[in-house]
Amino acid sequence: MIPASHQFRIHKFGQAAPWVDLANSDMWDGYGHLTDFLENPQWIGDFLEFWEFRVPLPGPAVLRDLRKLRTLLRHIAEKTSRGAPIQPRDLEALNSWLKVPVFRRLVENQNGLALTHQPVQFGWPAVLARIADSLAEALAQQQHDRLKICANAGCAWVFVDRTKGRVKRWCSDATCGNRDRVRRSRAAQKN
Repeated sequence: MIPASHQFRIHKFGQAAPWVDLANSDMWDGYGHLTDFLENPQWIGDFLEFWEFRVPLPGPAVLRDLRKLRTLLRHIAEKTSRGAPIQPRDLEALNSWLKVPVFRRLVENQNGLALTHQPVQFGWPAVLARIADSLAEALAQQQHDRLKICANAGCAWVFVDRTKGRVKRWCSDATCGNRDRVRRSRAAQKN
């Protein structure tokens, strides 16, 4: 397990699902500055280690695929966060990433028995499929209204709203929420 002091954890990755981390790998810092973590081999290695994907670091072709998948994941997250329906072409695009044969396997974990899907082939195609599958699982479980984009326009972090009322607006109330409140307070003082 990656320690909490590790850069992957410091930036709040590893909170929800692999698809969320990949969607957020193009990260805005809250002030409008962009960092593409797919350009950082250390971040990619940490991502692979955290989600237990046993593959070597990606080459240029796989990086292109990761960026394509990231674009699709973010597109679907943005649509669902607005309450827009997922279009058939979006489902078709997501399904194209899931085309890796699997076999089902019953395993025992800390919560009892669980049914898993093990890829027949290993390597990057299986990893890309598993990342796409993590979003597909959320959509299949009817979690559309829990998938959100941070209301801080300078952040736009994808997050899963786990609040009971599904009313969370910011990825972090302590950072983005506070920045929004300070902005509104300053704007009110000017008026």
